[in-house]
Amino acid sequence: MKRLIIALLVTLVIPVEGQVDFKNIKSKSDMDEVWSESERLNQPVFVDIYATWCGPCKWMDANVFAIQEAGNYMNEEFINVKIDGESEFGRIFAMKSGLNAYPSFFLYKSATELMHSIVGAKEWPEFKVELESTLTYYPVVEVLLSKFESSLLEREEFPRLIEALREMGKEGYRAAVSESYKNKYLDDEDWNETDLRVMAYNTSLMTEDWNLLTADIPELKVAMGEELEDFINHLVTLTIDYSVENNDVASIDALNEILPELTKGTILKAETLMSRTYVYYYHYTEQFDSLITYIDDTYRKRGGGDHEWLFNAASDAVFLNPQNEKMATKGLEWFSTCLELKKSHEYFYHLALCQYFTNSPGKSVETLKRSLDYTNEQETITVTQSIIEQIEAELRVKGAAQ
Repeated sequence: MKRLIIALLVTLVIPVEGQVDFKNIKSKSDMDEVWSESERLNQPVFVDIYATWCGPCKWMDANVFAIQEAGNYMNEEFINVKIDGESEFGRIFAMKSGLNAYPSFFLYKSATELMHSIVGAKEWPEFKVELESTLTYYPVVEVLLSKFESSLLEREEFPRLIEALREMGKEGYRAAVSESYKNKYLDDEDWNETDLRVMAYNTSLMTEDWNLLTADIPELKVAMGEELEDFINHLVTLTIDYSVENNDVASIDALNEILPELTKGTILKAETLMSRTYVYYYHYTEQFDSLITYIDDTYRKRGGGDHEWLFNAASDAVFLNPQNEKMATKGLEWFSTCLELKKSHEYFYHLALCQYFTNSPGKSVETLKRSLDYTNEQETITVTQSIIEQIEAELRVKGAAQ
């Protein structure tokens, strides 16, 4: 929903004076001074490579680097640098850094040691996680990967390296380390806790390895520990991708058999995840009639009245592509049913967006205004009012044109 809001409000970005203290680098000598300062202070360098025409770059400036929390954290942890990627020096630096899209952000330990790169605009909470993960896990990767490449990594050290590589998004390295572990240590016997932790993110669906991974769900949950919820979400994504690629729901059926036990004791709801796998499968295979039938039939079989289940399934179905007129039209019915059972801001909000995408912007405005009666959260109120203003502005433009 947050991504949808960002998309709707992309034209409303307003430049704000930044809280992150950036050094604007225009030449090699400027950057050499930064490297010297980094070495003297033993402080990593954060590099923002941007383009003056780049909308997401401006969005980051206004919505991430401008907020005080970002400034407090980044000014403490990094020497922060901005480089115009299309300037004379910027083009050279961008090429050496491996830039392939704007905006891109590079975290350097030193002039010769790149720790991590981040591509694309992200909201501050998500962006901060990547920064923190780099500072936390890069030292682990640095030591253990060196041992691995020298064939000195102990069996018990593999899970820690796998976790660090995954947290930093270095999937190529992670897969290679997991495969090496498998070839060196695993056979067709039962997997122990270390085996499960290493192979959890590197096991293909519908294989003998999958059977070994899921043979003992309680043991798997213990092995995953604090990573369990992230691992479950990984399995859901992996299963959706596999089912779409093979145009077959067998893998979804297999996952959904273990989801109730796997999610027990977590904040994740098995029923929501189970419906999501089918909804995404039907959407990405463009079986929209089957998707609608699945939700309607499942809702009816559940006895009706479960507005939370219907809302979760419907919001997944509609907002994978709200411009799909068939789904948006059906969404009018689904969210109206939810509102008959319970009045809530979210239900009104989603109904309003369906009205907007079925060419009823006037109704959408009225529904959004009604939604404000069902929330006290200031951020939600502010966002909703901004969308109302945007739609009303569109209506005024259309009225003037007529």
